[in-house]
Amino acid sequence: MKKIIITLMTVMMLFAQITSVYADENVDSIEWYEMVEEDFEIVDESNENIMPYTAYIVDVITSTAKISSGKLGLRADVLCSSSMQSIRVTFYLQKKSGSSWVTVASKESSSSYGVSHATKQMTVSGLSSGTYRTKAVAYVQDNYGYGETLTGYSGSLSI
Repeated sequence: MKKIIITLMTVMMLFAQITSVYADENVDSIEWYEMVEEDFEIVDESNENIMPYTAYIVDVITSTAKISSGKLGLRADVLCSSSMQSIRVTFYLQKKSGSSWVTVASKESSSSYGVSHATKQMTVSGLSSGTYRTKAVAYVQDNYGYGETLTGYSGSLSI
């Protein structure tokens, strides 16, 4: 009986070694990755190098400045890679409420035509104390009707 069990196990082991089972029939498409546990240092780099892909807008530089008590100046510089049919900026003044930002005022600026750079400015008065920032949404349109949008945020400012 012992000989039969040993022979049976030997035969099963031989079949197990020569039988391959794959979930995918195309063996060439299987990708293998090696994961190794290692200690390493993570360096916190700013996201300056991460840029959205845009065809025309190079950047939207946004700033907030205190003009006087209860009055802020909002500014957005829109830089484009070529001359645009129109550049328009919508300003949103946001106030910090807990851990989130709430829009307290908004206004669209006048459009600039046939330029590759536009500077738009707004003033907001009658503000209560708190922490504010500017959100500027730039919309550009080329001569063929293609439009593109990019949003810029200023740093926060307490008044």
